[in-house]
Amino acid sequence: MKVDFIFDPGSSKEDSYLIKDNLFAVFDGFNGLEKFFDKEGVSGGLLAANISKEVFSQNNGTLESLAIKANRKIRERAEELNLDVNNKSKLWGTTLAAVKIKNGSFEWGSVGDSLVLVIFRDNSYKLLVEDYDHDGEVLALWKKMAEKKEENIAELILEPITRLRAKVNEDYGALNGEDSAIKFLRMGEESLQNVKTILLFTDGLFLPKENPTDMDDWALFTDIFLKGGLFKLKEYVRSLQIEDPKCWKYPRYKKHDDITAISISL
Repeated sequence: MKVDFIFDPGSSKEDSYLIKDNLFAVFDGFNGLEKFFDKEGVSGGLLAANISKEVFSQNNGTLESLAIKANRKIRERAEELNLDVNNKSKLWGTTLAAVKIKNGSFEWGSVGDSLVLVIFRDNSYKLLVEDYDHDGEVLALWKKMAEKKEENIAELILEPITRLRAKVNEDYGALNGEDSAIKFLRMGEESLQNVKTILLFTDGLFLPKENPTDMDDWALFTDIFLKGGLFKLKEYVRSLQIEDPKCWKYPRYKKHDDITAISISL
């Protein structure tokens, strides 16, 4: 088994990752819309990602039980910091993708838009979760404003962004301490037969696309990886972002999102 990873902080610096024994995980933290920082200046998103990393590093129990425990610990920490946990705009949390290698199979788990993609020996691929895109409608609005060359688009569409955040753990999932997060856990077990590589990654590694409502091009994603690994994927994403500093061509919330990914080659 060969393991590789990339950890390339962007503008938010709220990702984390875990490589320990047979367990691998990536965490994509997000702050509240009403930004929170603790006394040491650590953002809510990084707190949530690191809390989850600490729980998963214990590697005791199923991935589902670890995710449930991480969600509870995030809630406990928020309450210790006197956060108004009934105000979704203040809640911080994390998405995650995790894999536990077993004898002949692997357990996997995903919450939100941190994903697991399997590449087989014939170079075909399988994305283990497909209902992950919850930003399309807001980014479509971003696209319309970008066509008009509007500046500071994030500020102009704050109301739709706020409405989207209010739907967390109602329309899409994230570990933010809410009990309703549990129904959005996506878990399973797959055979290792004919598996060449398992990829875990946060959404910062998604290929930029001009039309936010288009499907993500996982065939191209897989092809780039097969030709140059995680580094080539990262360079491809960053090169397109550098060419589009105002986020007009490729609608997105940040010029450079955090990129975290792990590849497990068998």
